[in-house]
Amino acid sequence: MSRKSKKQLCRLLVTAMVLGSISTTGWHVETLAKDSGQVTQNVSATEEEATMKPESESVSEEKGTEKGTTEEEVTGESSTGETISEESSEETTEETTEETTTEETTPETTIEPTTPEPTTEEPTIKGKVKWHGKVVPGATMKGIDVSHHNGNINWKKVAKTDVDYAIIRCGYGSNYASQDDLKWKQNVKGCQDNRIPFGVYIYSYATTEAMAKSEAQHVLRLVKGLQMSFPIYYDMEDVVQLRLSAAKRKRIANTFLQIISSSGYECGIYSNKNWWTNYIPSLVEIVQSKWVAQYNTACTYNGSYDMWQCTSTEKISGISGNTDLNFWYKEIRTASYNIYKKTTVSKPKKLTIKKVKTGKKTATLQWTARKNAVAYQVQYSRYKKFKKGVKKTTTSKTIKLTKLKRRKYYYFRVRCYRYKKTSRLYSSWSKAVRKKIK
Repeated sequence: MSRKSKKQLCRLLVTAMVLGSISTTGWHVETLAKDSGQVTQNVSATEEEATMKPESESVSEEKGTEKGTTEEEVTGESSTGETISEESSEETTEETTEETTTEETTPETTIEPTTPEPTTEEPTIKGKVKWHGKVVPGATMKGIDVSHHNGNINWKKVAKTDVDYAIIRCGYGSNYASQDDLKWKQNVKGCQDNRIPFGVYIYSYATTEAMAKSEAQHVLRLVKGLQMSFPIYYDMEDVVQLRLSAAKRKRIANTFLQIISSSGYECGIYSNKNWWTNYIPSLVEIVQSKWVAQYNTACTYNGSYDMWQCTSTEKISGISGNTDLNFWYKEIRTASYNIYKKTTVSKPKKLTIKKVKTGKKTATLQWTARKNAVAYQVQYSRYKKFKKGVKKTTTSKTIKLTKLKRRKYYYFRVRCYRYKKTSRLYSSWSKAVRKKIK
């Protein structure tokens, strides 16, 4: 046997021993081509058998292929055509299988979707505001009004309901800290923290212009620095005001509204349907926003209005007991809406006396009216420069003066005033008219 043939035989024997098949697969190394160094067909067949892999390894390799194992690793052949030893193949398979197993057994992290908390930044769509499952025609928003009578309110829970806004009582009566609503600051903070748009109301006991002025100052003290999205309302419904004349009620309301509006705030009046119809109809011409209370399935008030209070027994999550429920009919407002606007108040225009009718110890005057006038002052005197003059105040555009001296000449003049914040702003006096009393 030549040296070359021995070398080839040794190589085949080493390969067979490594594959562990020398004694079990029936190797026959009977003939070697002495001159060509080739082995017989039996050796080739046995070599083919030796390169077959168990089924379990094939499965592992298939898994490895899913991970991207190359054809070299599956067939056991290198790119050079040489057979890779089983030891090397097993190492590659184990690594591949380990990588595959890791991928299959590693649980995927799933982020559970969270339901966002409802906010009033997405207010109710017009035409979709419902009450007990039925659409409220014309309503754009649903709201509540609250005071200390509602106790400690969980505004976070309220914000998750279909309540779009709140009107908060700041207090009642004249400007005394003892008459601030006990839950005013707490309720304001609750709305601010939960982005709930809010407005304000004060319960009135005013029977004079001075008291109405004090009530306006009461509100201005409490709302200073706040951003509000809904008007400041003057709650007029107390029995003490029922006993007043219509002219006096108008003067009281006009005083409050003038002070609030000239301070830059949108304002209005709250009262029930009966009052709006029978006791304060004259306020329609001066009020910016009307809030009508009528506990019914529909508001039957004939005039226009911005807000309707429909019940006092609504159940709202976050509020224990009953709650007043309201519907808003104007534009949709969010917490970013601000009712405050810088306002310029001009001096009222000069009036003109249209007519003076004299009678026995009397004189009746009539003059041009001013829409924004809180009241009119009439002055009369027997002297041209109004020395020792007498002043009378009225909300009407006419007045009857009595107990004048007979057959004496009198001079008459008139002016009006409005409020610039809490100060009166007067017009100039009208041209004086001289008349003789009968």
